[in-house]
Amino acid sequence: MIKKIFILLFVSVVVCIAKSDKPNVIVILADDLGYADVGFHDVTASDVHTPNLDRLAASGVSFLNAYASSPICSNSRLALSTGRYQQRWGAYYYAEGGLPRTEHTIAEMMLEAGYRTMKVGKTHMNDGPKSHPMKHGFERFLGFIHHSWDYHLLSSKDVQAYENKRRGSPQKMTQSPIGPLTRNEGAKESYEGITTTEIFEREAISFITEESDQPFYLRLSFNAVHTPLTRAPNPQLAKKYGIPLRPFDRDAAVWKYPLWDPVKQPNYKKWYSQAAHLGIPDPYGRKIYLAHLEQMDLAIGNLMNALEAQGIADNTIIFFSSDNGGSDQSYANNGNINAYKYCLMDGGIKVPMVLSWPERFEKGTRIEATVTHRDLFASLSEITGIAPKKSLDGKSLLPLIDGSVSDLHAGETLFWDSGRKQGNWVARQGKWKLVYRKKPKDYKAYQLDENGLVKKEFKTVPIASGLQLYDLEADPGETKNLAKQNPERVTAMKKMYTAWRSEMAEPIRGRDVK
Repeated sequence: MIKKIFILLFVSVVVCIAKSDKPNVIVILADDLGYADVGFHDVTASDVHTPNLDRLAASGVSFLNAYASSPICSNSRLALSTGRYQQRWGAYYYAEGGLPRTEHTIAEMMLEAGYRTMKVGKTHMNDGPKSHPMKHGFERFLGFIHHSWDYHLLSSKDVQAYENKRRGSPQKMTQSPIGPLTRNEGAKESYEGITTTEIFEREAISFITEESDQPFYLRLSFNAVHTPLTRAPNPQLAKKYGIPLRPFDRDAAVWKYPLWDPVKQPNYKKWYSQAAHLGIPDPYGRKIYLAHLEQMDLAIGNLMNALEAQGIADNTIIFFSSDNGGSDQSYANNGNINAYKYCLMDGGIKVPMVLSWPERFEKGTRIEATVTHRDLFASLSEITGIAPKKSLDGKSLLPLIDGSVSDLHAGETLFWDSGRKQGNWVARQGKWKLVYRKKPKDYKAYQLDENGLVKKEFKTVPIASGLQLYDLEADPGETKNLAKQNPERVTAMKKMYTAWRSEMAEPIRGRDVK
């Protein structure tokens, strides 16, 4: 009886929110964060220290079986923003899908609900007519529109320094651009002596501390801890972790590796492969990753402090997650789950996820049920009282949080698909995960010595081809393929995938989507 009364009260409160005290909402997304690189998980790397993320988790709900919709950032962000399978309009892998005019985003819903909206940080939507933040519901924007950006070289003077040297190189800096960030529709802003993480923190705090009678919706997308991680955020963290400073001197005759010098190394793609794809292992790679993680953790802590100083922390919802699984190329640690970014083993799609709302949710709640990024849209739709304009593939997390259900996706089969070129798809039903890979793949996994430095020798993490069936409750590391022992289950789940795939669109280039 008491539980029923609590649920009724909870529902009545949610219904009233749209009419009165609307909560502020902040969605924070890290980039390529390892599953074991947060302190609030049971499996945490021994070198990780994230006091502010742990504080955020303690203030709300931690989801211990949370999944991104893709093993790569752009497609995952499309699903999170729309609450739908991004394959519905042909987004399977890089450069595919974009954001069509017909899709409706969380930001558009929040704007309709009377919220002030702002996007800070990374936007990577694979092009499309609505890919710019100012076209999908944000009234303001500061950040970059690319899959990556240099953390430090944020000035027009840095761009000019490279242009002055480019005579020696036929290639431009394409994979990790440098220079000013973009404000709103296209104005450029230069910065000196500061990192993207600090700029995004400052901009986010400025937005939430503005005087206004309207609630706000803030999307804060860090590029930490994405590659290329060539140096520490600042001298203080470099000293703490024992990292060489590696300063950038615009006027130096030679820019030493791991900085790219177009004259010394004209082949930019070769440099990028060396610096960001483990072509040359950086002995300080893991330490640099940890330093940027600490800088991001501090930024999140300062944001939480600002909410408390404004007296609005209790009625502010904070969602935190990573866009996809941790990357071996950035020296992330995924703990005991298998593989890394780019593939559909759990290491590529299982992510940290927290939802905090101190005024409504019980502090320190930990939930084992399977959830996905797509569930955020439905949750905010229920809270704001604004019905989605498209049929959602996610479900509201509120019944799971208040205890009225124990399994949000009970009886449902969840799907992942990286497209026919990648030849990798997944069907997930409860504890059972069916994986198909067309070709095997070997990951380079870094190893650390007793001083926390990356060894020259990698270990190999092999990913098998063919159909594979795993019991994730008994085998979270996906080590025992049970397909041969369960042929009927494999056939049934493959049939479900085939039916789902027939409802999705064919792959389409992002620039071609309407």
